[in-house]
Amino acid sequence: MKRTAVFAIVLLLGLLLASGCVSTPTSPVPGTPAPVPQEGRSRYVIGVDGNYPPFTYRDDSGNFTGFDIEAARWIADREGFDAEFVAVPWAGIIPALQEGSIDMIYSGMTVTLERQKVVEFTTPYYTVNKSVAVRAGSNHTMDDLYAGRLRVGAETGSTSETWVERNLVATGRMPASSMVLYSGISELTDGLVKGEIDASVNEAPTQKLIIAGKPLVILGEIPTQEQYAVAVRKTDPGIKAMLDDGLQRLKADPYWQELREKYGL
Repeated sequence: MKRTAVFAIVLLLGLLLASGCVSTPTSPVPGTPAPVPQEGRSRYVIGVDGNYPPFTYRDDSGNFTGFDIEAARWIADREGFDAEFVAVPWAGIIPALQEGSIDMIYSGMTVTLERQKVVEFTTPYYTVNKSVAVRAGSNHTMDDLYAGRLRVGAETGSTSETWVERNLVATGRMPASSMVLYSGISELTDGLVKGEIDASVNEAPTQKLIIAGKPLVILGEIPTQEQYAVAVRKTDPGIKAMLDDGLQRLKADPYWQELREKYGL
């Protein structure tokens, strides 16, 4: 009886294995990303400032272009993912990242201690200074700026706003009422043209392009030496590692210098 029972059990197991009803568990190792289907690629939504030349802006046809846009597309191609660009108001771009509306910020974002508390940055890829623009023939000087004698404008949520606040308002050189904030650099520049402010503070490469053809001139530069990097959520170390690899490969490729020359950087 016992030998017959054992034989029956062995026979039953053999039939189950042959039919596929018994299988070895294939649960993923905890902490590893889910496998990407062979026929598809990962897709990441990249948040950008829609009007921040030469880094991120729209061409005459409404398509995204710029130094950062082309760099991101190059990295996406080499790292094997699809990139979708979405314009987000700058003041709300970090909240958009945190809530998951976008997967990264690749749009001339300066690395700061405040931002590092809430996002993770890649290795920096570019360094810029700030510049100050005024109306042509205004006779304003950089000494007037540093002494707080001018009405100064900046973009809301930008490091230019932070610079004005820390170096002019917080030091008591300029009253808080003399700092005017704008939702974007186009609005900031228009405010300067209209005389709402005496000077605008912005990153040098962008300031140069945004005032072109307008009755404005560059008064001088502020040597801030800000470093641009791509921002991701702190919970996405895999995306950061992928972008770091992509940036390293890009900067070692001749295409990097081509991009810099194309966009005057």
